[in-house]
Amino acid sequence: MVDKAPGKFVVHSESYGHDMAAHMTNLSHIVHHFSFGDSIAQDSIKALSSLPKGTAKSLHPMDENVYVTGELHQAYHHHLRVIATDFRGKLFNLARERVLRVYRILHNSQLSTYREHIVPKAEFSYDLSPLSVSFGEESRHWYDYLTSIMAIVGGAFTVVGLMDRSISSLSTKKSTYYY
Repeated sequence: MVDKAPGKFVVHSESYGHDMAAHMTNLSHIVHHFSFGDSIAQDSIKALSSLPKGTAKSLHPMDENVYVTGELHQAYHHHLRVIATDFRGKLFNLARERVLRVYRILHNSQLSTYREHIVPKAEFSYDLSPLSVSFGEESRHWYDYLTSIMAIVGGAFTVVGLMDRSISSLSTKKSTYYY
């Protein structure tokens, strides 16, 4: 896993040697595609029919989104959380040893207003999450199921026995106080 390394890139207009009218800057934009990681792995994960609902869309939630600024001195700031996601197992048509790692994006976009003399900037800041998600399947042996059932029955038997003993000892103590 890569160490946590936040980053940011900025889209703004700038011209050296020319005067710029900051009030005329329009930073409306369309995000056609935005992703992190290997594009081949992302395409193969998108093609799977056995994905949990919404997983394919969460890989690229900003794709084909339009961000329009309605007034002067405005720009969008996009805050992205990048989460490593692993897929493994027969459920995803992968060999047991093979793991596909893709990066899911959680995003939050907000419209920011600037002062008149400042040129607006569209910012994309991202942060790699220290946590990761893993999708896969594991087979269990039949005796694991049997052991679990026996643990539940044994635990219930023990709790009932403790309650019986407690009630029994309380009732014998009460009867000794009445003599």
